[in-house]
Amino acid sequence: MAFDYFFLFSTFVVIFCSLVYILAYWEHRSRHKHETITYPGMSIIVPMWNEAETIAHTLESLIDMEEAYHGEMEVIVIDDNSTDSSYSIVEEYTKKYDYIRLFMKAKERHQGKSESLNQGIGLSIYDHVGCVDADSYPDPEALNHVAEDFADPEVGAVTSKLVVRKPRKIVEWFQHIEYIYSNFILIAFDAMDAVYITRGPLSIYKKHIMEEIDGFLPAEMTPTEDMEITFRIRKAGYRICGSRKAKVYTSVMPTWKDLFWQRMRWNRGTLINFWMHRDMFLDNRYGMFSMFIFPTATLMIAMVGFIIIYILYMTALFLGRQGMQLYWIFSSGQYPELSQIVDNVVNSPVLLSVHHLLLFLAVLGTFVMVNGFGFKESRERLSFRYLFYLGLTPFIYNPIMIFFWASALVLQTTKYSVRWR
Repeated sequence: MAFDYFFLFSTFVVIFCSLVYILAYWEHRSRHKHETITYPGMSIIVPMWNEAETIAHTLESLIDMEEAYHGEMEVIVIDDNSTDSSYSIVEEYTKKYDYIRLFMKAKERHQGKSESLNQGIGLSIYDHVGCVDADSYPDPEALNHVAEDFADPEVGAVTSKLVVRKPRKIVEWFQHIEYIYSNFILIAFDAMDAVYITRGPLSIYKKHIMEEIDGFLPAEMTPTEDMEITFRIRKAGYRICGSRKAKVYTSVMPTWKDLFWQRMRWNRGTLINFWMHRDMFLDNRYGMFSMFIFPTATLMIAMVGFIIIYILYMTALFLGRQGMQLYWIFSSGQYPELSQIVDNVVNSPVLLSVHHLLLFLAVLGTFVMVNGFGFKESRERLSFRYLFYLGLTPFIYNPIMIFFWASALVLQTTKYSVRWR
């Protein structure tokens, strides 16, 4: 009985928060845009470590972006002591394009992404600095769209929408759907001034703010520097925007094992960052982020997890009881009439009641709606494979993500070392 009540509570929380996101998303459509747009100089930093397979494609996309950008742009590649041919590949590009610069990491050992970014900030010549991962490919017009948000002087950072580049494997398709949903969340959070992740594939910052807050924290302090930096930017008094137009394609984890360790880093980083900046919790100086998103973010994850577990448990219990009845029927040879079988199924004590079913349909309808908005924001072509994996996501991928969250909590509690991938 207690589980039933908790299921009702969890469903209410999920639907309520989702409706808030949807209302915020709709409000975002009427937001006033600044008419006067300038195109400041942009320094794009590319942290690189053993990226020989992708770095050339990344640089090609940045070259296209430089040609399309209405302002000045430079590319700074920081090689974190790669052991493959990454350095030599970039070196060839520096001979052809004078705005591409290549530097070796100051320290003679692999230090991590945050130190590469800090070194790049120090080497940059423009007032806006950005990050592009070495396995990501921005849309050519992305910087022009980002400049629109920087027309607001209160904006300290702008991040972009993410889309998976050419998903092929099952695990990549699930991540593709997840990223498309995250684009809806990005726009909804932007409407509430509650964006708390500047995505690594493409985010831009004002240089003087990064210098003011001493840049990114080292990996030993937080494994997710792109989230942690947003807390300190907010504390410095600036807003963080999610661009509705800027888009970047990115590579994702090709195996479930790689995905597991990536999510261990992401999820543990979230726990670390939330705890590190717990002083922002329910502090009205930081608006909707601290008063609503911060308190409900972890709660939503827990509630979704319980709903999934509850439905899986009830389904398994129902199928188990029906299986036992069928086993008894076949073993005894006493075959009931069809009407009796239907009556037993309908009156099964573990079958979901009408109100449970209605709540489940409400959650399912909300799931379809928010993913539909995410698909609209991502501007991708609709395909049968997308719809197929979208239908499987609540029953396969979401339970796996809940397992990853539980694993991250255990590993963080036991202080197990963080792996990059």
